[in-house]
Amino acid sequence: MDFEEDPLIMSDNIIIRKANDSDLEEILTLINSPEADNGSAMELRDANMVYQSILDDSNYFQIIASTEKGVVAIVTLTIVMQMTHEGSTTAFVTDLIISSNISNKSELASDLLKYTNDLAEEYGCYKMIINNDYHQELIESSSHELGLEKGSPSFNLCS
Repeated sequence: MDFEEDPLIMSDNIIIRKANDSDLEEILTLINSPEADNGSAMELRDANMVYQSILDDSNYFQIIASTEKGVVAIVTLTIVMQMTHEGSTTAFVTDLIISSNISNKSELASDLLKYTNDLAEEYGCYKMIINNDYHQELIESSSHELGLEKGSPSFNLCS
């Protein structure tokens, strides 16, 4: 999959892709929702500085799911270089947030984590670590589909 050119198009016309410059305000709206930080998102000016540094970092990704109405979910992926495992990389996944307007949150969470997993594999990651403050039940069920054992914060991506 070419992650720069090919977004994942799901049923219900939901598109999963890497976020870009134009997504910030919708991401902040989602973060401001009760599903996430309940109104404690940064002000737009401050958020813009942080967001630009994220977009400028080739190892840091905001992955979004969107509909014609806007961004309905996000997840963050950070690729971390390791001194161990012969200089391999580890995928660190956090901040899975899904709008309350989505009826099948479990399916969307699975699709977002699958997209994230595929991107991590493209970057040569040997392991994924998931640490999330939101939607714990979705993380557990979706992670299990990818092979993460219950109670384990990580799993190997390669066989």
